[in-house]
Amino acid sequence: MNTRPWRGRALRLTACLALVAALAGCMQLNLGLTVAADDTVSGQLLLTAEKSLLRSRNGDVSAAFTELRQNIPTLPAGTETRYEDSRYYGILIAYRQKPLREFTSESVNLVRDGDLYRFTLPLDPKKYGGKVAEQDPRNQQAFMTLMSFEISVTFPGRVLDTNGTVTGRSVSWKVVANQPKPAELRAVAEAPPQPSTSGPGAAAPTGDDGGSFPWLLVGAGVVIALLVAVVVVLLLRRPRGPGPAAPAAPTPGVTPPANQPGPV
Repeated sequence: MNTRPWRGRALRLTACLALVAALAGCMQLNLGLTVAADDTVSGQLLLTAEKSLLRSRNGDVSAAFTELRQNIPTLPAGTETRYEDSRYYGILIAYRQKPLREFTSESVNLVRDGDLYRFTLPLDPKKYGGKVAEQDPRNQQAFMTLMSFEISVTFPGRVLDTNGTVTGRSVSWKVVANQPKPAELRAVAEAPPQPSTSGPGAAAPTGDDGGSFPWLLVGAGVVIALLVAVVVVLLLRRPRGPGPAAPAAPTPGVTPPANQPGPV
């Protein structure tokens, strides 16, 4: 009886179980995002692994994390820094008023669809664990099973649909390790009206009191002031006519000499 195929399967199964044991508590992904009414996003993403797990894979914790991170799909780009505490090691990615269009990665997808915001985070095993799957395809499913997720997204409008927990305008999910996971995390929320572009139909700016700004009156006042200035300049530059003739000087009378008598 040929037992080699069974031995091969047993070895692969043993290797798979060893990997599952080694990756117990595998990686944690924490994400908190706030969507503003101007279609910008702020928040943080924290991706970590337990130091004990990393040390068991490589004496260099940083190198071990870099290798393990290859199993995570592309994350939205932001300001990335190292994160480390007594138990975990990883990366912290900060987002500060990032344009909404930059949140269309393989892992996080946040878009505006007309008057709606749509958020999805796929938990498809095919997107995770690609590196460990090179050893055995079953490792990919095990990697996803052992991951945990804590996600929170706050929208400027009302939440309309989600498979998470709604609190006001925020939606949160807590997906623990070693538990069945949904195919994706999703949420749909209202989006505020987009600002109208300048044109004939554009709304006039409003003043502090909420009324329309009197652009017509301001424009009329400017035109009148310009016309007055032009008239004044023309009057000042107008050539002047000859002035009135000066009165003739009186003809002096003849004064008789003092020793000559005047007429009788």
